[in-house]
Amino acid sequence: MTISQIKYFLTAAKCLNFSKAADQLDTSQPNLSRQISGIESELNLMLFIRDGRRLHLTPAGQALSDTLGTIYQNYCTAVEQAQNIQRGICGSLKIGILHGTYVSDFMPDITRYFHEKHPEVEISYSYDSFRDLQSKLYNNQLDIAFSTLFSMKDREYLLYNYVEHSVDYILMHKNHPLAKKKTLSLADCRDETFILISPEDCPESSSYIIQECHENGFYPHIIYAHTLYDLMLNVETGRGITILDTRNMLRLNPYIKSFPLIQSRWDPSLVAAWNQANYNPVIPVFMNRLDKYSRNHGRTDF
Repeated sequence: MTISQIKYFLTAAKCLNFSKAADQLDTSQPNLSRQISGIESELNLMLFIRDGRRLHLTPAGQALSDTLGTIYQNYCTAVEQAQNIQRGICGSLKIGILHGTYVSDFMPDITRYFHEKHPEVEISYSYDSFRDLQSKLYNNQLDIAFSTLFSMKDREYLLYNYVEHSVDYILMHKNHPLAKKKTLSLADCRDETFILISPEDCPESSSYIIQECHENGFYPHIIYAHTLYDLMLNVETGRGITILDTRNMLRLNPYIKSFPLIQSRWDPSLVAAWNQANYNPVIPVFMNRLDKYSRNHGRTDF
């Protein structure tokens, strides 16, 4: 028996009228009769008793109808679930966000959209370091990672979409002597201690900043932090100054003073990255929704 034949039989068993069942199946009555005869011949069973215009299930037909009804319903449920997964409206999505990056202005709208339109999709969020975001994308522990452009650009097999343009800032505690200035250049910071992210976590970040300091005529005194959270804590406690992008939540701290870095040789813009070998169908659904936010916030193509 094929799935189509099971459907034909169950419809006929429910209607107990071949003409009515054929109409529901959008087929002809002779074709339905041939299908039922084929099932009876294959199973060597009499499924229906034809008494003039009246149709009855035999005891064997009733037993088969009861069992196949459950099997067919389970089949339809399984197919629907698989189709929903394929369309990206059912399944799971694991999202990683760079330590200290705030997404509270746009992520709740995306979360709400999935909750309302695709409630069968389970989304989980976590903060991670530069290095762990990349590593987890490669081993599929994460489906999408939000990080800086310079940390994701030119990574083998990683694709990304631009989310929002960002710039960098020089940050320090508000009680720092330089915090009293109206404007601040990198050259003004030549005698300061810089808190930078460890090269083990993100070699691009520290090398870009050190190179920029060289261009301004000095080599900085550096304290390396293992994570961005450690870096932020060192600045909060007054151990030194740092350079962070627009999206870092340290800029929202009322005890921190920030000055825009007028020029830099790198792009700290926020991007959403994923592994091109990850075929999770929810990824394009999420990215399409995120793209609406990006377009509304001055997205430009690279």
